[in-house]
Amino acid sequence: MITIHKIFEIYDLDPGKIRLVRHGNKEIPIHKTFTENLPRLETYQSFQKPKKFGNSSSIAVFAPYHKTTALFLGLWDINGCKENSKFTKEILLELQKHDLPENWFNDSVRYDLKKNDILDDLSERLVIEWGAATVSWVQSKNKKVVELKGEKSIGDFQSFDQVDLNFHDLKMIIQFPDTNLTWLKTLSSVNGIYLIKDKVSGKLYVGSAYGVQGIYGRWAAYAKNGHGGNIELKGLDPTNFQFSILEIVPATTTADGVVDCENRWKEKLGTRQFRLNKN
Repeated sequence: MITIHKIFEIYDLDPGKIRLVRHGNKEIPIHKTFTENLPRLETYQSFQKPKKFGNSSSIAVFAPYHKTTALFLGLWDINGCKENSKFTKEILLELQKHDLPENWFNDSVRYDLKKNDILDDLSERLVIEWGAATVSWVQSKNKKVVELKGEKSIGDFQSFDQVDLNFHDLKMIIQFPDTNLTWLKTLSSVNGIYLIKDKVSGKLYVGSAYGVQGIYGRWAAYAKNGHGGNIELKGLDPTNFQFSILEIVPATTTADGVVDCENRWKEKLGTRQFRLNKN
C-alpha cells in the first residue's frame, strides 16, 4: 500500500516533521482560493490557535475532495510563529485585505509559512483517504494514497450521476483532452439535459446538448468564455458554477425532442420563475 508518508520519504522529507492539514470549506472555498487567490489562502492558514501545528517543521495542505478523500495542494515550511501581543496594524490590514475575520487579530497566533516547491509536481494530482468528517483537520497520522492523477487530469470519468464539475475542472477537461480521455469519449458520445448551479446565489440554469460532440461540445463553449452564449449567464462569475447532468437522451431523439425534455426539467425545477432561465 502506498501512503503519504512513503511519498514524503521518496522526496527525502521526514514524515515525523510534517503535519497533514485538510482545510474545510466553511470560511473560504479552499481549492478555488488555491487556484485563483493563493495569497488569501496563505493568509488564511497562517492564523491559528497557539501550538496548532505542534512542533512540526512543515504542513502538507489538502482540500476536501470526493466524499472522505482529500486533494493535495502543496507543502509549506514553518519558519516561526508570532504571538498576537506582537501583532502590528499591518497584520490587521492583511486580514481586512483578504476579507478574513478581524477577531483573529486578537484570538490567534500567526505562523510564518513559506511555500516549498519540492512537491509541486503532485499538486492537484495526489488524493489521499482522509476519513470521516469528524476526523481532526490537523493530523500526523499516516494516510493511504488512493489516486495519483496524470498531469492536467481530473481523474477518470465514473458515471453520469456522479458528474458534478466545478469550472476549474471543466476547463481542465476541455483544455487538456489527452489526459482526460474518458471524459472526452463519454461526454461527446451522448446528448442530454444539464444543470448549471451558481454556488454563491443558488440560482439554477437548465440547458440541453445535442448534435456534434454532444454534451462535451456544448460544455466546451462554457469553458471558453464562462457563459456559452447564454444571456442569462453573462455577467455572473463562472468560477462559482457547478456543472451536472440531469438526463441522458437517446441518440435517436430529434432536436425538438431534446428541447422538450429540457423544458420539462425547467418546469420541474422552476428555473423560469425563480432562477436563471428566461425561456
